[in-house]
Amino acid sequence: MEIVVIGGNAAGLSAASAIRRIHQDWMIDVYEKDQYISYGSCGIPYYVSDEVKNLENLITLTPEKVEKKRKIPVHLMNEVINIDFGSKTLTILNKKSKSEFKRSYDRLIIATGAHATSFPELSLDHERIFYVHNLSHAERLRTILKSPEQKIQSVAIIGAGYIGLEMLEAYKAQSINDISIIGPRLVFRSQSQDYILKELKSHGVKPILGKKVVRLEALTAKKIKIHLEDDSALETDLLQISIGVSPATDIFQNKGLRMLSNGAILTDEYMKTNISDVYAAGDCIATYHQILKQHVYYPLAPAANKQGRLAGSIIAGKEVDFYPGIVGTSIFKVLDLFCARTGITLEQAADLGYDAESVLIENNEIAHYMGTKKMSILLVFDSKSHLLLGSEITARTALGAKKIDIIATALSAKMKIEDIQALDLAYAPPFAPVWDPILIAANIASKKLGK
Repeated sequence: MEIVVIGGNAAGLSAASAIRRIHQDWMIDVYEKDQYISYGSCGIPYYVSDEVKNLENLITLTPEKVEKKRKIPVHLMNEVINIDFGSKTLTILNKKSKSEFKRSYDRLIIATGAHATSFPELSLDHERIFYVHNLSHAERLRTILKSPEQKIQSVAIIGAGYIGLEMLEAYKAQSINDISIIGPRLVFRSQSQDYILKELKSHGVKPILGKKVVRLEALTAKKIKIHLEDDSALETDLLQISIGVSPATDIFQNKGLRMLSNGAILTDEYMKTNISDVYAAGDCIATYHQILKQHVYYPLAPAANKQGRLAGSIIAGKEVDFYPGIVGTSIFKVLDLFCARTGITLEQAADLGYDAESVLIENNEIAHYMGTKKMSILLVFDSKSHLLLGSEITARTALGAKKIDIIATALSAKMKIEDIQALDLAYAPPFAPVWDPILIAANIASKKLGK
């Protein structure tokens, strides 16, 4: 059996490794278009901040380790540029030699990941514009920040999502205090956003929300001007563009592969595409959302690893449970504030036909005599069925934000507000108050339900 994997990061290597564990004699080849594999892109802000000292620390596996320990050849700088599903043939470009060659397969795993999104109005070629998406981007960015000759004193970030917000800490750590962040909103769509806004302002970060960037202008080789839709503008020494990611699936367009409109590949619960013997996993696919009850594009590392491992196990013939999808859980840090979310928003719930309600509480993270750190919990629920639908958390510690996992588990179990109230959660003064904030939020929700 000849297995070809396109993409050498989380999903691709998880799939290849799952196959190799069962079939030592199968031929497995991984083709990766870049120079790195198996790296933690989520750690990039901490490399730029210098908390992670060496780029190599973000790399879990090298091609040499994968080939020696797992007997899986990884071909770096080899980009798949065309595919014929009918003949099961790939056209691959060796980017070093500039030569092309053909490769056939019996089973194909697409794990091409995602690329940084951009728009025409942001397409300015300038040495001080960065997309913080891969290790090459991170290395180049940290080099310029640490260079005394560059004298970076101001930074603007277009995009107030996870990466944009997480990178604020990295720039602060490099002694840059003139920072602006531009976006439609700050991740959260509820009043939870106010906690993030307050955190930005307390650190001197200037949020510019609800204004679209219409044009970028190169003033000099070291200065960029950002023009906004209300005719206002700002100048910056360095610009980061982080407006999201898109599935890296351009080569599969018009090939008969089922996709969402944004190019995210559709699979079944066993990671099979609609093309025979073709599987897909990771940031290039759409994932079933258990609360929305539809496939959505929600690219995050935990799902990519699970999907890759499942695809490999299925191909290898192992009996495994199907992939149930996600409930949409994420966690991120904004300067000194820890934030998390899961499920759906109040607006999404209303759109789905729920009689949606929400409550927001603020409470001590731990026993009041152990400290005064506050956290907030927003719960979204259906007033008719009392079903829990979503949550947002802000907290002053990682411990507080990680309470989102309790709520994510409750969502997966389709628990109601009454079920949350009955949870037997751990208590000790350094960890939580006697009444855990989750229980307090559920109690307030129950009162709103008239219980």
